[in-house]
Amino acid sequence: MGDGRIKEFIDQVQRFLKEEQVITEREGMSHFCYDATEIRFMPDVVLLPYTTEEVSRIMKIAYGMDLPVTPQGGRTGLSGGALPVRGGIVLSLLRMNRILEIDRKNLQIVVEPGVVAADLQEALKGHNLFFPPDPSSTVESTLGGNVAENAGYTRAVKYGVTRDYVLGLEAVLPDGEIINVGGRTVKNVTGYDLVSLLVGSEGTLAVVTKIICKVLPKPAFRRTCISYLDDLSAAADLVVAIFQGGILPSAIECMDNMSINCVADYLTRTELLRREAAVLVLIEVDGTHQGAVDAEAQRILNLCNGVPGVIESKLAENDDQAEQLWRIRRETLPALKAKGKDHLEADVVVPRYRLPFLMGAIKEAEAGKTVKVATFGHAGDGNLHVTIQYRKRNFAELEEANELLGEIYRKAVDMDGKLTGEHGVGITAKDYMKIQMTPGEIALMKRIKQAFDPKGLLNPEKIFPDEDE
Repeated sequence: MGDGRIKEFIDQVQRFLKEEQVITEREGMSHFCYDATEIRFMPDVVLLPYTTEEVSRIMKIAYGMDLPVTPQGGRTGLSGGALPVRGGIVLSLLRMNRILEIDRKNLQIVVEPGVVAADLQEALKGHNLFFPPDPSSTVESTLGGNVAENAGYTRAVKYGVTRDYVLGLEAVLPDGEIINVGGRTVKNVTGYDLVSLLVGSEGTLAVVTKIICKVLPKPAFRRTCISYLDDLSAAADLVVAIFQGGILPSAIECMDNMSINCVADYLTRTELLRREAAVLVLIEVDGTHQGAVDAEAQRILNLCNGVPGVIESKLAENDDQAEQLWRIRRETLPALKAKGKDHLEADVVVPRYRLPFLMGAIKEAEAGKTVKVATFGHAGDGNLHVTIQYRKRNFAELEEANELLGEIYRKAVDMDGKLTGEHGVGITAKDYMKIQMTPGEIALMKRIKQAFDPKGLLNPEKIFPDEDE
């Protein structure tokens, strides 16, 4: 923005922020211009506040000068939701990273938005507690980002998603007003549920500055089972059989053949991988009593071996082998990216029994095309991650990839599914919103945005299709 407003804005914030909290050099700002999508937008200035009061003052000044503000956390998102599309101000919350309280009596925590997920889990470990929403990007993702996206994760099938654990929020509105919604009580039906509205709003309604969450006692025991199958529909039957058997696993994950082989090429320890399998299903159970956990794991193994199409099923022999199995799943996306191609990402979600059939439909849609598609994800809750690999400079492949992405979204919605299960809409899925939502529903969401942000300055150009901006 070359109209002088940015210079005036910087002059004003430098009156109360330290020099190291204001980044204006292009080299320094370049670290904040991208996220896991690898799409880039350069901001005009990056600010790193330490307190809610600093955030409030920043927002008041920006609001008065009509400057766009983009909140950021660990930038691990896959929807472009933390990118400064209009330039302006990046508000990085990485330095608001204190764990303010671990309340063991009430099983609650109070944290700032910049707390890294892995650091929180390490702190809770000493109290024999854990915070179930723990995304695969745990070593980089922040609690504020997880709240903004309502992040899911491998254990969502048993424990739910981020929204299920947030009790209260402190947040700053676009005009700088500080609000507190929810609180420390488990029950609260006073007025509208603004906590649930803000969780998953992708940083478009308010800037979260404090989070009150519930936590749980850490399960003492876990067992992991891996099953390789030669047919996708057999995987659907296996998932149904597990739930019909009265078992509630903490996680059920799946990977298609391309994902399996990419990980086999990527990792050094691959003795547990079967390259020929059509699909890998990874199942975990946990609990407080070893005998009960072992019994459930054995029941799952028996179910796996009883499903037609099973190539091999086995239980992890020890914690080291279980970690090997889970590393296979965690490294899927890095392994796909290591192939060096450009890629489009989607995280569609369908009723869980239909997920393997969606994987099959995607394979059928891929047939005869130049681009390649890998599918993997959370079989326990129907959330499928799709990676379309193509060569960006090959315009035919780029067009083919985008056509296939639109077809995948339509197939998911046709199966009673949704465009995104955990990554958010951001900029990558917003032009497909009309596949899922009616014009009236989109208009209602826009009126909510207008009520919080009348000037449209907070994290602009996200969620809503461009033609409706």
